[in-house]
Amino acid sequence: MKQLSSVLLAGIATAGLLASGSLLAQPNLNDMFLDQDTDNFDPGLSIGEPFPAIRAIYSGEEITSPEQFMGERGLAFFAVRSADW
Repeated sequence: MKQLSSVLLAGIATAGLLASGSLLAQPNLNDMFLDQDTDNFDPGLSIGEPFPAIRAIYSGEEITSPEQFMGERGLAFFAVRSADW
């Protein structure tokens, strides 16, 4: 019984430490943001740049412009390149 009490007390103490965040890994946020972009990565279109021509099939219909999908606040377009070529 005494051993069970010790285990229970240790469990409660550990739970308290975890809940307080003392034992959780803390992220290193130093140098998280760069002052300027110096690599060769090109993320694509800039804000306000015209959308390039597209050609896709959606619901059996050929799409050549994203305008039919735009709402009052614009359009979020995501292109995912398959890893299975």
